[in-house]
Amino acid sequence: MRKMYKRSKIEMKKNIYFLILMLIIILLDQFSKMKILGYMLSHSEELTLLPFLNFTLVFNSGVAFGIFSGFGQVVPHIFSLIGLLFGFGLISWAIITKKHYYAMTLISAGALGNAIDRIRLGVVIDFIDVYWKNLHWPAFNIADISICVGACIFLYTEFSESKKRRVLK
Repeated sequence: MRKMYKRSKIEMKKNIYFLILMLIIILLDQFSKMKILGYMLSHSEELTLLPFLNFTLVFNSGVAFGIFSGFGQVVPHIFSLIGLLFGFGLISWAIITKKHYYAMTLISAGALGNAIDRIRLGVVIDFIDVYWKNLHWPAFNIADISICVGACIFLYTEFSESKKRRVLK
């Protein structure tokens, strides 16, 4: 009985740490967007940092890379709801299954960070512009980075666990 209580206490601490990490990512994302928005609106639309990196203000009314941006005013509200459900759903799934905490925390934080933008502004603020010569990657933000890193961690762990299961058979 005591061992079960100790394990549940450890799990609870683990969940709290991941929720704190998620909150930090969301706050960092929102803070960076507010700072960029304030700077870009008062100074210029582009800030060159490195020969391959700019900060440029982009209002994305669609989803990844501006997909669905021309579909009207209802789209941001639909994606806000999807982002909220997705963000809370993934972190709940990780807590219940006790799997993929890091990946689900990062993906959830990114989904919630972008959902907050859609709820607050009706658009997502993207500002990181990576390019080479005249070839520009679509602008993105810290929430997008969090989602991509989380997805990579998830895929890596799934493939490595799958490989281990095949070796053990």
